[in-house]
Amino acid sequence: MVQFDGPHGKLGPRYFYRGARNPPAEPTKPFDGKTVLVTGCNTGVGYQAALQIAALNPKKLILGTRTIAKGESTRDKILKQVPSINRSAIEIFEIEYTSFRSVSKFAEAIKNSASTLDCVLLSAGLINPSYEATNEEGVGSWDMAIKVNVLSAALLAVELLPLLKQAPGSVLNFVGSTGYCNVTSQQLKPILDKIANNPATENVDVLGFFNDAQRWNPEAGYCEAKLLLMFVLQGLVESLGGSQGKLPASRNNPILLTCCPNQTKTDLGRNFPVGMRAFMFVWNSVLARTAEQGSRTLVSGLMLGEEANGRLWVNDQFDDRSPNITASEWEALQKVAWKEIVQVLGTYKPDLTI
Repeated sequence: MVQFDGPHGKLGPRYFYRGARNPPAEPTKPFDGKTVLVTGCNTGVGYQAALQIAALNPKKLILGTRTIAKGESTRDKILKQVPSINRSAIEIFEIEYTSFRSVSKFAEAIKNSASTLDCVLLSAGLINPSYEATNEEGVGSWDMAIKVNVLSAALLAVELLPLLKQAPGSVLNFVGSTGYCNVTSQQLKPILDKIANNPATENVDVLGFFNDAQRWNPEAGYCEAKLLLMFVLQGLVESLGGSQGKLPASRNNPILLTCCPNQTKTDLGRNFPVGMRAFMFVWNSVLARTAEQGSRTLVSGLMLGEEANGRLWVNDQFDDRSPNITASEWEALQKVAWKEIVQVLGTYKPDLTI
């Protein structure tokens, strides 16, 4: 769900320099009476987003962290920074995005704890210096970046839709990246040719192409995962009968969007070698926002209305950039990728309704 008449080209230093010196506005709209869920919130922009949400008076703030201990530590830090929120208003649940079972268990726990959800911020994500396979029975082997950034995010979103539908004006916000625009037609040529030569799109294996360790590299792997997340967003919006900027008139569906905090100073690259971390330290010192500044976009995205449906929110506006693939390539690739993602989720959980 993007436009194809905007600026093209890979994002470079000039783009990030402008972003670092023009941070988004601080969110001020309160979350009065609302239940807000945040995953990936013990460090970085996820933590800063949870901190800002806590200061904006939610009825309940649900934290999803990899361990209960990390969640308790996060809650303690929030309570220290925001004494106005009661300890009882912050709930903690464990979720490990590398495991579908953990994601489903988390979703079930949320359903048992909350009757509705008003806002969901799916902030968990990663970038690795090398291909790292995750194996799970009934799910198969996936590169960790695809499992965490795409498949588990999609599974959790689908699992939480029933609760979101119970709350009028609810919002689900994926943390994505404008880096998806860095993926080029040339980069995708092998799989695009395969789709073109197989109109029935049977056994094309788009996900297998992105999951191939032989063609993987850190930058491409991250950007391609964010491209797949955009495909997930479009697939979910359309499966609910919506479109870009519009909700179906006859249904109480949540607003679904993705957001980009822009380049930020976080520990996202903590798994990289020392030399790369040193380079990123220098890069970020000039071209990156603070985690707090970046997190403002995550929080303000939860405050948007119908116009945000199916769109990417960045720099206090909807992104006007265009991907480095054509409209026809996007349509063909998104259709097959979404179909395969639904199949992966359905194979794991046959009773899942999408």
